[in-house]
Amino acid sequence: MEKNEFLTDPKKLVRLELKNQGFDIDKMIVPKRVFVLADSLYDEMLKRNCGTYQYPLGGKLFVFNANDNIGFVKGHMCSPAIATQAEDLIAGGVKELIHVGFAGGLQTDMLPGDIVVTDGAYNDTAVARLYGYDLDRIESSIELTDELCKALSDNDIAYRRGVHWTTDAGYMESWGQVLAYREKGAQCVEMEGVGLFTVATYRKCLATAIYVISDVLSEKGWNLGWNETKLEDSVQKIINFIVSTV
Repeated sequence: MEKNEFLTDPKKLVRLELKNQGFDIDKMIVPKRVFVLADSLYDEMLKRNCGTYQYPLGGKLFVFNANDNIGFVKGHMCSPAIATQAEDLIAGGVKELIHVGFAGGLQTDMLPGDIVVTDGAYNDTAVARLYGYDLDRIESSIELTDELCKALSDNDIAYRRGVHWTTDAGYMESWGQVLAYREKGAQCVEMEGVGLFTVATYRKCLATAIYVISDVLSEKGWNLGWNETKLEDSVQKIINFIVSTV
């Protein structure tokens, strides 16, 4: 075996990792769709006891009790980490990935607790280039995004739809960048979207994301929403939505 063989075929490494933990990748029944959840969303899902831990794939992969074709996992933070997580999940057989996380609002009329569904992310990361996509923007999967938006509308959940901005360095955002990306129509900024969408595009997997706005930066200052009722209400609303769709 060549020393760098695993680098060109993640499934070989995932197969070995699973084997070392007592699992045969060829006999695993992996959910087609997996929700990749930010910390507090993942914790809330565990509290509700609506899924069962099945495989050490992309972290701890849980399968919903009501539908074994859908699962959830705790999302990794930042583009490189979620890109690796997506590689593992796709290598294990997952076909659709929906990231559910938090983001900072960029548009002046936004408030903490607003919900955004993304059509893709402006690329301010290294991940996309390393996969051969030297692009200004990496798109989400329109088919899955359309489906998600329809389901939200059917459940009377208000949301915004549009592009956003992904950066690898959250503390290096400048006011000039905020204004520039706002002008481009970016709804919000976060750290994972490009990593997820890049791997999904490269591996021919469907992927999209939904974000709950946790804070908004504007000319009036920084509106932090972590202690606001609307933010918690939106988290509960999204969890209820996910559970109802399974």
